[in-house]
Amino acid sequence: MNKPAVLTTDTVDTREKLLRIALNEFAKHGIEGVSLSQIRQLSGQGNRSVVHYHFKTKARLVEEVVEFATSRLDVYCKQAHAEFALGKPEHKEWVRLSELIFDPFLKLFASGQTGATCIQFLSRLTWQTGEQGQRFLTRFFNPYMEVFSPALHRLLPHYSEAQLRFKIHLAVNTAIHGLADFSMVMHDEGLLPLVSQADAPKEMRRLFHDYVSAGLKGN
Repeated sequence: MNKPAVLTTDTVDTREKLLRIALNEFAKHGIEGVSLSQIRQLSGQGNRSVVHYHFKTKARLVEEVVEFATSRLDVYCKQAHAEFALGKPEHKEWVRLSELIFDPFLKLFASGQTGATCIQFLSRLTWQTGEQGQRFLTRFFNPYMEVFSPALHRLLPHYSEAQLRFKIHLAVNTAIHGLADFSMVMHDEGLLPLVSQADAPKEMRRLFHDYVSAGLKGN
């Protein structure tokens, strides 16, 4: 009889290290631009089969990186759902509801280097892997947005369900790509008066939500 595999601390640590390296490299170079051999070399592992041992295939590794990134975003999404369930009056106002819906992306991005890398990876996933990437993200975002759908329809009754769903997809992509490209802000000298002011994070958050909510609401 075959004995079940025992996961030691070293095994778990190696797997986690490979997963994080894959996240970083996929975020920088795209899924197609990174090989399993490169991930193994960056990990410092001498065993040439180490990535295959832990993940079997590259497709499975990609799925687990997606799960890694979306699980971190899901923490903030669940917070938004819990906040919305309280039925606060301000969430009946369009701008405040939009802030609640899209704040999870900002919170993940601002949570540290891993959070920012997760956003960059999700951005890559939507435009570089085509249909596969869209399927991954739709599987995650549709249940998240369904909670807010009735309130969105009440606030934006001039859109059909299909039109509103389309605009939500555009808004989500705008949020992800905008945050993923945020580094360009730090290289634009014309924006220094904004990014150097004392309340810069608060003001940039306001402007971010203003941009996304205005695009979603339309005229």
